[in-house]
Amino acid sequence: MVSRVPDGRFPAVASALPAGAQDLQYDLFTRFFGKPENLSNTIELWDALPKYSFSARMQALLRDASGRLPLYQRAFDYRPAPKAENPTLTCTLSLQPASLLIDGRRVDFYPSTDEELIEEVLKKIFTDQACGYHDSRRGESWVRFTLHMIRTELARRGRTRSIAEIKQSLEILSKTVVDVAIEGRGAKRAVYTNPILSDLTRVTRLDLAEDPKSMWTARLPALLSASINALSYRQFNYAVLMSLKSPLARWLHKRLSHEYTNAHLTHPYRILYSTIDRDSGLLHNCRTSANLKSIERALDELIAHRVLLATDSARRMDGASIRDVLFTLTPHVDFVSDIKAANARAQEARTTIDGASNRIPISAARALR
Repeated sequence: MVSRVPDGRFPAVASALPAGAQDLQYDLFTRFFGKPENLSNTIELWDALPKYSFSARMQALLRDASGRLPLYQRAFDYRPAPKAENPTLTCTLSLQPASLLIDGRRVDFYPSTDEELIEEVLKKIFTDQACGYHDSRRGESWVRFTLHMIRTELARRGRTRSIAEIKQSLEILSKTVVDVAIEGRGAKRAVYTNPILSDLTRVTRLDLAEDPKSMWTARLPALLSASINALSYRQFNYAVLMSLKSPLARWLHKRLSHEYTNAHLTHPYRILYSTIDRDSGLLHNCRTSANLKSIERALDELIAHRVLLATDSARRMDGASIRDVLFTLTPHVDFVSDIKAANARAQEARTTIDGASNRIPISAARALR
């Protein structure tokens, strides 16, 4: 069951920050410029991790006879904002697969599309202040939910999942261990190691019999909490993301939403095939031509959903072989409007934090940053 503190928050991890200061960062995270039901947040670094790379079909091919999967490792590049002031960092993601008991047998799972979508739903539920809790001093963020809430939200977005499937995805999210390392000077420096969801508290049938309003709880990634405190998140069109069928289209949409802050018809976004291949983890074909077709299909889907207006590509050849491809993406006016709203919201958040820092005691101000 969920423990509570006197003010009704959960779990019992409330800090001793002055009244009003404790929740300011979270309040800003949950305020949106536009229709809140259609908006959510991208999280710097966390959403750049290529952690949802393998489909269920691919995992079935990778498992050995005993149902085990190897440790998954992948290098990718990441550049913190503001990009003009920060270097590009080479990172390594390691995934220790979740081990689940299936019909009396241990079977390993990497997180895949199902888990990606459920994580997005949980982050959306977290922005409802009745279901989310953030402690800026401890750097902790918690979400409470029911399986029915997840199922209903998925169905609302055109995704059908059974309660059993949702439970399995939550198990995978809570048992997959994510390790992120960033290249330092002379050695790799680990910056994060944890499950995707930590401290998952389940609700049993007995709990429901005692209290029909019982809810599951989970601690969200510390990287998300750090992003809330640092204001390094970005508003984006959650409704569009959830409507996209292709994982690669969703990856591109999120990258554009987070990075393309100067989106304009006269300032197209340019990205190389090699960058998409390296950073998305979603191009698995050994033939470049097949991977290019996957990218083209994803771009067509973004055009259909009014994220992009048009695309162009220029192949860079090495003799008869394709060395790389430069994609030029022209944004749709709807996406430009989304970015302008996100920019205005980010500016308001920074102004609010600067004002609060000047009004509250120094010790509390430090906790806000």
